[in-house]
Amino acid sequence: MRRQKRLFYVRIFSLLTAVLVGTGGICSAAAKPSYKNCLECHDDLQNEMKLKDAHVPFKKFQCGSCHDPHTSNYKFLVKREIGTLCKSCHKDKAVKHKFTHIPVKEGNCTKCHDPHASKDRNLLVAKGKDLCFACHKSESVFIGSKLHAPAGQGQCLKCHDPHGSDNASLVRADNKKLCIDCHHDVKAMKSDKTKKAHRYYPVLGAVCVSCHNPHGSKHDNLIRKNRHILLKKGCTACHNAPDSKDPLETNKTGAMVCLQCHKNVAEDFDKINNHVQTGIFCTNCHNPHASDQSGMKKGTLKKVCFTCHQDTQWRMYDKKTKYLHPGLKKEGKCNDCHDPHGSNFRLFFLSDEFTLCTACHKRHGKFSHPLGVDAVDPRSKRDITCITCHDLMGSQYEFELRFDRRKQLCIQCHTSY
Repeated sequence: MRRQKRLFYVRIFSLLTAVLVGTGGICSAAAKPSYKNCLECHDDLQNEMKLKDAHVPFKKFQCGSCHDPHTSNYKFLVKREIGTLCKSCHKDKAVKHKFTHIPVKEGNCTKCHDPHASKDRNLLVAKGKDLCFACHKSESVFIGSKLHAPAGQGQCLKCHDPHGSDNASLVRADNKKLCIDCHHDVKAMKSDKTKKAHRYYPVLGAVCVSCHNPHGSKHDNLIRKNRHILLKKGCTACHNAPDSKDPLETNKTGAMVCLQCHKNVAEDFDKINNHVQTGIFCTNCHNPHASDQSGMKKGTLKKVCFTCHQDTQWRMYDKKTKYLHPGLKKEGKCNDCHDPHGSNFRLFFLSDEFTLCTACHKRHGKFSHPLGVDAVDPRSKRDITCITCHDLMGSQYEFELRFDRRKQLCIQCHTSY
């Protein structure tokens, strides 16, 4: 009986299949639907399709290249996250660089590009400087009224790569080569006027941005805002004489060229945790000649720190990171909690964690989970402090907690619950 019933269903299924195939119920049109039907609802896209530089798949009605016509886990019914989707075709933009533009790193391609069409080349959502200045505010780029010609004309891409670079600040080439590509008039560089301005030191091939701001300045010749005080005394305070065999070399070994004056910093470098490295490591963070920042820093504090601490930058800008210590992402005041030179406390903290945190979080200094040497973390066998439970550099959990506070956080230690 069961066998007869099974045979009956097999015959019915075979008959239905034959009917569907014979009548066109299953056909190539169903496998490859015409996306021209999309315009019946999305009629506002018709004018965009007529633009000369419209995105090729869009122009050819290949909507299914990017969109799922039925359902998706992503906005606008796109098949994958935008960044992953774009790089599936634009593989050259998926190449990893030492420094990556933040929208690229976040997979936010549509921050700069329109996925369908644009009147501007490369599907850009705006022209030149208008696009860049939507994020990079002009007042922070142009410090003074005297502007570098390419920057003043909005030719940002003449020097910068908008996606990624192996050079800091996303510049297209090493700073020495980048400037010489335009300022290659050797005769002018060797003129008496140029020699006198540089105190007769051979600066051809030197790092120009050490003294000059590549965007703009309040001073002539784009000289940066703050100048090293020793420049008034002459370059020989740090360098060999201009007529010596190696004039650009320093007259002291390694960091001693800096520490001969900055003796208070030398004391910080003797602490347990310090940023001491080989060579003149001070110039990793500071510009020895001129700077637009306080403390002769090479850039904003956050930018200087991220040059090395890229793991922290990645965590701060990770899509999963919803909570950050107040002011960290926008203001980047790393030295509110850390000493950049040296500290006798872990993670370069200015003091022990409890004292440091309760300087602001005063209410938590009066009541909290047991802390200090009498409260031991069973996992690390170390004293419990504020950072045992909180990750201030970025967390997906409220209050910058390392785990969900409803249970997951507590059972890391209280395993019997």
